[in-house]
Formats: sequence, structure tokens, C-alpha cells
Amino acid sequence: MLQEPRKIAIFMSSLKIGARERLMFEIGKEINNRGDRAHFVFVGASKEIKELMKPFPAKTNLLGWTDQTPLLSKINKLKLFLGIWALRNFLKNEKPDILLSVSIPPSITILIAKILANSKTKIIVRQSNVIKLTNVSEYAKIKRRPRDYIIPFLYREADAFIAVSEGVRNNLKILLGNDHNIKVIKNKVLDKNWFLTPSAKPSHPWFNDDKITIFLAVGRLVKKKDYPTMIKAFQIASSQSDKIRLLILGDGPERNKLEKLIEDTQLKRKIELLGHIQDPHPYYYHSFGYLLSSVSEGMPSSVIEALGSACQIISTNCPSGPNEILSGGKFGKIVEIKDHKKMARSIIETLDDTIPNSKLLKRAHDFTIENGIQEYISIISKFCRTQRES
Repeated sequence: MLQEPRKIAIFMSSLKIGARERLMFEIGKEINNRGDRAHFVFVGASKEIKELMKPFPAKTNLLGWTDQTPLLSKINKLKLFLGIWALRNFLKNEKPDILLSVSIPPSITILIAKILANSKTKIIVRQSNVIKLTNVSEYAKIKRRPRDYIIPFLYREADAFIAVSEGVRNNLKILLGNDHNIKVIKNKVLDKNWFLTPSAKPSHPWFNDDKITIFLAVGRLVKKKDYPTMIKAFQIASSQSDKIRLLILGDGPERNKLEKLIEDTQLKRKIELLGHIQDPHPYYYHSFGYLLSSVSEGMPSSVIEALGSACQIISTNCPSGPNEILSGGKFGKIVEIKDHKKMARSIIETLDDTIPNSKLLKRAHDFTIENGIQEYISIISKFCRTQRES
């Protein structure tokens, strides 16, 4: 007898499209191809996301009006909070067999909604970052957020976890007291097009000057990325090598502070903040190096994308992903958190001591979307079988 198709909901951020979101849409396609039904759920989806949702027959955009409200359209966490009751109704009415939540804010929201709905839907949390844990020295420099107080309680309502790195798995294990139902799928975000030459160089004039060596940084301008350490490191390095430049792609609440720091350190000629760039691929491809100064990460897509562009990478040894991506320094330089002097030395050393492109690209192929899709499908299928058998 044929089994009825399983209804698998995927719930994620409603704002910008990044590597993580593209991976989830590919997973949704494969779920449908295999005879089950992928149902995408958003709260106030952006125009970009609505466009990508079009091919999927099963989709729900809760509180669609929020995308037209100036204050709400760019604040995902507020939209999620307002959408809790709508999510509760979604669970009660649609009754998906499984729901995969893709990052921490959506996971918190859907677990609250599950409690309110008294829902039997099985929730799989994709944990993409580490959280602050008291009395654990490894996480001492991570800022405690208000959400960290409720996560330990809410996460006990989840049925399984997908950690994006071994470090995130260990973080969850300490948080939950065991590693039951925690699987690791490392961030697989590179599609086959990423390895191709972009159709054009970025329009920024630095890319047309052969005497300039460009370093790149990509990520939201928020405190956990610790851009001040990167800027201080670049101040030292650029005083020793006048040919280097730094471009930072991304936007966020720290922008004004960073602009002032760049001005105070007299680096306006050498560092530029370009804001959010829709397609960062050409910037990666045509840059020499990539810098990451974060105090915490999960398995940063930006470092993987830099690897797939054969950039020379310098990253902090933050919990948890960069060290795993770079294999302890085999595929890039690793420095301690907030050590701007060591980062500066590494920048200068990298100019002469480069890792061969072929070696970097070979490692990058461990992080392709094709591999990631199969791993997610395998785990979801196993979890579905377990639930039906029980």
C-alpha cells in the first residue's frame, strides 16, 4: 500500500536571501521530487523570497502586510514575535508531520507556537550558532543575549537538532545535557556556479588597479563580528604595506561606529564599507584575501565562500566553525579572538606565503550544496521513518 506523502514544513528568516536560504529551497525541491511535500513558511516574506517561493505549490506567508510596513519590513525578530499566534494557527490547521526551523530566532518562535498549539508536529532545529554558556571558558567572550535565558527551556520542546559544525553540536550537548538526536551537517553552501568566473569584475575602482591587493570581509555590521579588531589589525598591516586595501560588505547597527573608527584611524583611503551587496560572488573571486574577526560563529558561510574563491583566509579561532573549515590552519591562518596584532602579522605574512589555489579549491568541494541536500534528505527521511514506526 502506498504511503501518504509526508508534509515537511521549512521555516526560516523572511528577509534577505543568502547561501543558507538557497540551500533550503534546493532541499525543498528534492523533498518534492521524492514524493513528499515541502511546505515553506515565512512571516512577512521579502520580495526576493516571494520570487523564489513561486515554483512551490505549498507555501504560507503569514502576516504578509508586515513587508509593506517600513518599520517592520527590515526587523525580522519583531515580525517573528508578532507572528507567534499566526504560527500557532498554522500548526493547528496544517498539521505538518515535521517542521525544520532554520536558525535561532525562527526556532524560538516556532517552539513557543508549538506549546501554544499543543501541536504534535515534530520540530527539527537547525542550530547555526553557539550560544553563551555560563561557567564554560570556551564561550567566555560571547555576549549573553536575552534569548539565551529561554533557549535551554524551549529547546527541550524540540524533537531533533541539526548542528552546522562539531563545535555547535558540543555547545548543544552541554546545553541539553546529552547529545541525543543531535546530528551534524556542516554548512554546504557552494553550488557549481560558485566555482565559475563571474561575468564581470565589481565596479569598484580598486579592482582595476594591479598595484592594489584587496582583502574582503562579508557579514552584518554587528558586535559579534568584532570589526574593530579587524580595522585595528588592518591599520598596523597597511602601515607596513601600502598596497593593501579592505572592502567590507554588509550593513547593520554598528555602521556609524565603524565609520568613525575608520576615520579616527585615518584609514578612509584604505578601508571602505560598501553596505549590502546582492551578489557578492565577484567580490570574493577578484579579492586576494578574506578576513573574519568574529567572537562567535556556527559554520560561517562567508569563510566557505572565500575558500571556494581561492582567497587567502585569516580568521579568528572563535567557537566554533572557522577552525573546522580551515582544518586547524591547513587551509588558512587562524588567530586568537581580539588579537589584532597577530591578525596584522598574519595579513603581512599572507602576502608572501600563499596557499596554492588548487589546494583551497579542493577543500572547498567538501562544502557543495549537492552534498548538503543529500545529507539533509537522509536525516529527515530517517527521522520520518522513526516517527512512523513509533
